[in-house]
Formats: sequence, structure tokens, C-alpha cells
Amino acid sequence: MKTQSVLMTAFSLAMAAFLLAGCAGMQKASDANFKTPEVTLSHAEVPSYFGYWFYNNKVQPSLPENAKPGNNGAPLIYAFIFNLKNSNDFPVLMDNMKFSVALEGFELNTVGSQDEIWIPAGKTTQLRVPCVLGMFEAFMSLGVVGGMDLQKMGKKPWEMLEKWWTTAPDFAFPLEVRNGSAVFKADGITKVVAFKAKYP
Repeated sequence: MKTQSVLMTAFSLAMAAFLLAGCAGMQKASDANFKTPEVTLSHAEVPSYFGYWFYNNKVQPSLPENAKPGNNGAPLIYAFIFNLKNSNDFPVLMDNMKFSVALEGFELNTVGSQDEIWIPAGKTTQLRVPCVLGMFEAFMSLGVVGGMDLQKMGKKPWEMLEKWWTTAPDFAFPLEVRNGSAVFKADGITKVVAFKAKYP
């Protein structure tokens, strides 16, 4: 019994020392030691592909019987996979991200993520952000915002849309992430990180 008591005491002391060491090693964030996290684009994907097609509001859908005409086309779906690197000695929370998506220099959509992602101390976590580009919306954006640039290129909106929608799975043109911002928090301190990227 005496031996068992000695062993239990030694075990208790060892556990106490371990817990004290752990508490001492856990650093809290401050303005002085909060290193800015890094956001980089790992890669992009086309997770689902629906081809290239469009019908305007003069075309009556065949099904269902009460369907109404509209300007509808195949969506172009991307997924952006980001690396979130935390170089701090404490966990960091990312609770907001947004960025614009541009094809060959033409911005077509702004997307983001409201997911709360905890990044452990000294680790890198990945975040997947989907983006859906509507064909009619892209057509309107090209005509209104990118009209002058298209004229300089000697191109028409439908020419660009056909190129993008038919060659997107092969990443045959530059895909850009622009005006990116991500919000990171730790112990009441907030940092906003700007980022941009091009793929491939």
C-alpha cells in the first residue's frame, strides 16, 4: 500500500508539472506578438461542368407546363482552395473572407465565406470557397463594365463567353483572385489580411 501511495503521489506531481508547463507555454495574443496570418491560393478546380448553352426569354421551356421564359444559361462553377497559415503560438480564428473573381482581367463576380475557421498555433488549414458564374450576368457585366476593353481587343461578349465556358475545365486562360480580404481574430484583437492570386 505504501508503494502504491508513493506511486500515486509521484504521478500526481508529474501531472501537475505537465499542466503548469502547458499553461505557461500557452501564449495570449497582443498587439506586439500577433503575427499577421497568411492567405495564399493553393489551386482552383471546376468541380462540376455543365457545358455551354443559353436560351433567352423568347424561348418557352417545354417542361414543366407552367414554366416561364427567362435568360438562362449553363453556370460556370469554380472552387478556390486557400491555405490559411498561422505562424503564431496561439490559435487564430478566421471568420470572414471575400474576393472578386476575374477571367482574363474581366471581373465577373464577388464571392466569400462566412465560415468560422480555427487555425491551430503554428499550423496551416485549408478553406474551400465555391464560386458560381451565371452566363447572362457575365454577359451583362462584359457589356456594361468591360465594353471599352472588349472593343480595344476587337472581341464581342459572346466570343469571350464561349471561350471561357468551353475551355474552363482545361484552365486555358488566366483565372484571378482580386481585392481579397480575410478577417482574423485572437483574444479580442483583429487583423485584416489583403490577398490576391492568379491561377494557373
